[in-house]
Amino acid sequence: KTSRERELTSKLLTVLHPKPLGDDVMAQGFDILLESLTDLMIDAPDAKSIVGAFLARAVVDEVLPPAFLSKHKNKSSDLDAVATSASDDELDETESVVEIAMRLLSREHSVVRLEKVWGPGDGRPVTELKVVMDQLLKEYLLSRELDEAARCIRELNTPHFHHELIKRGGTVAMEEGDHFSSHSSQLDAMAALFIFLVRNAIVSDAQVVKGMERLRSNLEDLKLDVSPRAPELLKEFEECLKEKADDEGITLLPDTN
Repeated sequence: KTSRERELTSKLLTVLHPKPLGDDVMAQGFDILLESLTDLMIDAPDAKSIVGAFLARAVVDEVLPPAFLSKHKNKSSDLDAVATSASDDELDETESVVEIAMRLLSREHSVVRLEKVWGPGDGRPVTELKVVMDQLLKEYLLSRELDEAARCIRELNTPHFHHELIKRGGTVAMEEGDHFSSHSSQLDAMAALFIFLVRNAIVSDAQVVKGMERLRSNLEDLKLDVSPRAPELLKEFEECLKEKADDEGITLLPDTN
């Protein structure tokens, strides 16, 4: 397949994770892919480099945890020391693919490079996209114009990347509360935007859930970089979002009580 199909596949994985494909299912799928390397190389001699790039991209996209690579690296080392039913070739192939992925991830500016590992694609660079997202979210908090914010988000044409918009929206709301108005006001406004986007089918509920999960997993950094009150602010934001979702008959977040 071409780079375009590979890019679409990587994007599809981000859409499918964590629902309907959870962490365990995603890891099992990549396990099967690694086990099939020897057969894949018959039809695609460059399969090792391609699978290695898929692995590294999946880690950057937070589809796979970095521990997935460490697990396979350690497993290969352990199996080298004992007799196994697997052939030496299979072990070597898996280990070399994992090493390719780890090498790609260890390069300078690896995140930016891997976001474009399949080529330039048909959109703007991810770093630029993040800047644009921050700008439009901050402008929305100043204007509170839902329709205008929705128009800008729709024009970005990045439905697979809306989880980043959600994560950045929560972060911006926590930050801007220190500059323009109370945190509660900013969090309430951002929650209203998210529900508006879901109700108008601009952002999927799955992308909102994934974005909020990323916010929760980033809590320690938020405490350092945004506010020591980040856990309290995030809880308030989740409650606000859930209340607005319930009012609209939308299910987004589990009950945190």
